Amino acid sequence: MTDPVPPAAGKAGQTWTLAAIGVGLVALLVSGGFLARQAMSPPAAKADAGSRDCRGRAFAEIGGPFDLVDTTGKAFTDRDLLGRPALIYFGFTYCPDICPMSLQVMAQALSQAGPEASRIRPVLISLDPERDSPAAMASYVASNGFPPGLIGLTGTPEQIAAAAKAYRVGFRKVTPDGATDYVIDHSSITYLVDSKGKLATFFSGDATPDTMGRCLRDLLADGL
Repeated sequence: MTDPVPPAAGKAGQTWTLAAIGVGLVALLVSGGFLARQAMSPPAAKADAGSRDCRGRAFAEIGGPFDLVDTTGKAFTDRDLLGRPALIYFGFTYCPDICPMSLQVMAQALSQAGPEASRIRPVLISLDPERDSPAAMASYVASNGFPPGLIGLTGTPEQIAAAAKAYRVGFRKVTPDGATDYVIDHSSITYLVDSKGKLATFFSGDATPDTMGRCLRDLLADGL
């Protein structure tokens, strides 16, 4: 097991905040827009709605087919997730803090959601095909504090771009001032898809384990 601290975190010298990635994406997701930039977050009460509201975010425009490879290099598509719900997050292994934090929140939420949450498969899709080989993903998904059984997926630039577009994920390569290596500036959203591969809800980057866990528990009780 490795620590969820990427090898390039110090190298890039980039400090990310959840607010910078923001929940401006939520409004764009609703309208089907594709993010090019992130907006500042609205108040957390709006961004991180509780289980009362999580049933109202199953937008048909979000999600779709993808063709990627897993940590062994074997082909893995959206069809391989059918039959069980999945929590999907887009990130990259050199991500300084937002990706590890989001995956840790996912792990805590799954733990809090009760025994039925073992049906949910956690998935990380890379946005950095240049550096995130299957071997790199295999090492990263085994990081301490990440969800047990986290599935790591990567692919060609074209495959990753198609998957990101399907889920309305905005991302771009950025080299911070004074840095010698790039990072991926990306929206931070966790998507819950049901056993039929349809979006059930999504969680903004500042969702708490408690809120996410309650929503997962409620949707599982509904027959997710």
